[in-house]
Amino acid sequence: MRQAVAVVKGQLRGLWISMFVHVMFILCRGAEMAIFRVVAACLLLAGCGAQLAAAYGIPIVPAGQKEQVSKNISAEQDPHTGLIKVSGPLIFHDRNLLGNTYLIRSWIDPKGQSVNDDFQILVTGRYPKRVYLKQAYADGEKVSTIAIDRERVSCADFCIIKEVIGLNLTEDEMARRAATGMSFKILGRRASLVMTIPPAYFAALLDAHRAARSGPMPLPKATPRSGASPAGSPDATRPASSPA
Repeated sequence: MRQAVAVVKGQLRGLWISMFVHVMFILCRGAEMAIFRVVAACLLLAGCGAQLAAAYGIPIVPAGQKEQVSKNISAEQDPHTGLIKVSGPLIFHDRNLLGNTYLIRSWIDPKGQSVNDDFQILVTGRYPKRVYLKQAYADGEKVSTIAIDRERVSCADFCIIKEVIGLNLTEDEMARRAATGMSFKILGRRASLVMTIPPAYFAALLDAHRAARSGPMPLPKATPRSGASPAGSPDATRPASSPA
């Protein structure tokens, strides 16, 4: 009798968990809440791992392993602007699926304009309210910084603010960071964000950028436009889609 009761309780518990996860998945719609869905499933089903994250299109890439980073770099050409965009994999800082993320991307202009030297660290911070991240610093110096987006992401009663910041680097700076890595701090009005990116990630992205620029038909290295605005300034020449 006791064994039968235990079996029934186990079945009811499994049914409740399944129903709860299903409801949470319905409430948490949209790509932005994919991370939340994964973590909810991990906590409730005790199945947290890279396989589950991958099931929701979230690859777990070790930023310190150049070979793994290289395997997850994409390069595609915009048929409208003609620019080639090279994007590194999204990295969950401190391996926290609910925390902050970064990736590095670059643009290549087949005509050899200054966009060739345009690299950007794309940082996303998540907070319960807007903190207005604004300026990045590294090694005691300001880093060219641009605020890209501040978006409220809602999931029923669970709401977070996603702030996206771009740190702009030249190819020479990328080469230096490929040897040293980079630790930086982004200051905001209410909070700050600190991240460290290992050398391997910079090296992998830089190699991919140069390979895309060489390609079947080598592209010229960038020659800055006369009177061009510095990267990150509001009037800097960039593809309209670059902040995305």
